[in-house]
Amino acid sequence: MNAWYLLHCKARQEQRAQQNIENQGYTTCLPQIKRQKIVQGKRIERIEPLFPNYIFIQLDKSTANFNALRSTRGVNGFVRFGGIPATVPGQVMDSILALEQTSEKQDQAQPLFRSGDKVQISDGPFAGLQAIYNMPKGEERCLIFLDMLGQQQSIEIEETALRSEEYS
Repeated sequence: MNAWYLLHCKARQEQRAQQNIENQGYTTCLPQIKRQKIVQGKRIERIEPLFPNYIFIQLDKSTANFNALRSTRGVNGFVRFGGIPATVPGQVMDSILALEQTSEKQDQAQPLFRSGDKVQISDGPFAGLQAIYNMPKGEERCLIFLDMLGQQQSIEIEETALRSEEYS
């Protein structure tokens, strides 16, 4: 009976691990997403794994060679609970596989910030203050809402000067 398992990969070696595992005849799933990033002050689009450092693999427990898979280049090992490789529930995998198919059809990159996101200003005269992201304005600038003197002010700022609140 085939089941889905989760492999932990070495840092930024998901594609390498996927290729080596598929060369052994196994079915894998590496969902990816297109994102906008700011690298050296420029906004670029990158395709990145949805779950960094992890890859899903479909195996028949009775015939699979777990030791060979664990020793595959790019792989650290299986995700385990109580020493036993953990299986991913079928419903979860169905959702992930459906998401992977829709993201392949999607051409537009996910924006760095979305309207309403809480952000923190990391550079400039407002460094350290929290704000609400409003919308992009051109290639490198954006509008944010900042509370000043009891009122919400709309301010135009370099997008590179913002950090997401969730990573602060």
